[in-house]
Amino acid sequence: MSAGVRVPATLAVVTAVAIAGCGPWRARPPAPPAPQKITTVWARVPRAGELPGLVGRMQRHRVATRETLLDVARDADLGFRELRDANPSIDEWVPAPATDVVVPTRWILPRSRYRGLVVNVPEMRLYMFPVDAKAGEEVPLLTWPVGIGVEEAPSPEGAFTVRSKDANPTWIVPADILKTMDKQERVVPPGPENPLGAYRIRLSKGLYSIHGTNDPWSIGRLTTHGCIRLYPEDIARLFPLVRPGMPGELVYQPVKLGEEDGRVYAEVHADVYRRIPDLERHAFAEVRKAQLTARVDPELLRAAVRARTGVPVDVTRAAPAAHRR
Repeated sequence: MSAGVRVPATLAVVTAVAIAGCGPWRARPPAPPAPQKITTVWARVPRAGELPGLVGRMQRHRVATRETLLDVARDADLGFRELRDANPSIDEWVPAPATDVVVPTRWILPRSRYRGLVVNVPEMRLYMFPVDAKAGEEVPLLTWPVGIGVEEAPSPEGAFTVRSKDANPTWIVPADILKTMDKQERVVPPGPENPLGAYRIRLSKGLYSIHGTNDPWSIGRLTTHGCIRLYPEDIARLFPLVRPGMPGELVYQPVKLGEEDGRVYAEVHADVYRRIPDLERHAFAEVRKAQLTARVDPELLRAAVRARTGVPVDVTRAAPAAHRR
């Protein structure tokens, strides 16, 4: 420093503390970039007997003042439960400003035929594969969060095809739903009061459909009478891509296993309809079915089941000491 240049006292103190590395002041790491909506990814269609792969990538977000986990979830195109389960220690309504949250935009593909629309009900997520996808191919994959049926009216399982679709649908309320409504209207016209939102895709399974919503905060929750519900912006993107006759599946897989770079991963979700008496036993049964017992660390798998974060977790068994290099 040149002679005669006077340094302000406050600057001198801050400089001295920074150089000494002591004192209470610490530079805070820069905030991570705003999470991106990961809607389109590339996925390899598994061959028979192969584990499905992982798609997307994990992100982080620093909570802003007056921001809730619902805000973060919608901005990242996640369901509420996805974000809450990945961040169980954070207050969902009043998270402390500057809190770093995990944004779980990485997924293991659910086991399916990998064609058309695939909904994993307990995961509350829809995947859309090309209808002509073939085993071993790298294909573009679309994925969105969904709302599902309440416990008293669960979303179904099984294969389906798209029967029809309509924009600005009128809702003819089924009798069993009508009697539960505070304001009983047999016919709900298109508009902001219609719970179907602006688009409906009818399925070949009874009266079930995939549709929008007039309540975006219901995505990632058990809120419907069995239908599959998407954010308004997501159903608007899905609607023009769907054609009558398109195949699909509704599956129930709270435990998914996948592989990436030779490592085995487990993604565990809550058994939302309580159909599985013992989720840990079920997870080990899935490992045996996939012939992965020798490759999976049982303690890591148990920990993943206990946590149920919905995030892919590496559960690979460590190599024996004699084989390490």
